[in-house]
Amino acid sequence: MNRSRNGVCAAAALAMGFGLSAPVHAENWKVIGQFGWFGVGKAQQLEKGHVYWVGEFSGTFFNDKGKGSVFDQAGIKCPAFNDLDFNNKKSKAAGNCIFSDTAGDQAYASWQCEGDTVTCHGTFDYTGGTGKYQGINGHNTFTGVTQVNWPDGTASGYATWNR
Repeated sequence: MNRSRNGVCAAAALAMGFGLSAPVHAENWKVIGQFGWFGVGKAQQLEKGHVYWVGEFSGTFFNDKGKGSVFDQAGIKCPAFNDLDFNNKKSKAAGNCIFSDTAGDQAYASWQCEGDTVTCHGTFDYTGGTGKYQGINGHNTFTGVTQVNWPDGTASGYATWNR
């Protein structure tokens, strides 16, 4: 009987050990937080009041759950485009993102959004990952906001990730 209990305890300890080193579970990939970004690229005027921008949004994500949570303080780079029609107050943007944490593990996502020329509502879908993000899947929604269009063609803003 004592041998049986030791076997159960050993199995439980082994299972807990695997649980601590296992990849993040899918339900935890739906994160809520803020992505502060800076956009650098090249803008082309298609017509007066209509600009097509190609470049990269990059910055840092802060998970609402805080330090140690999924993607908290991860660096993010998103090559993208943004079609801004100021005449009709419409925009459409899309691209791909690479999330990298301090351990070097990465997750990848494709995204798209539409809105006016300040606020854009959209979704992103995970497309893959490395390390603890290997096998990542699912999607999130977000709202992107452009805070400042700088005179040099860059932009600053943030995106709020929702569930």
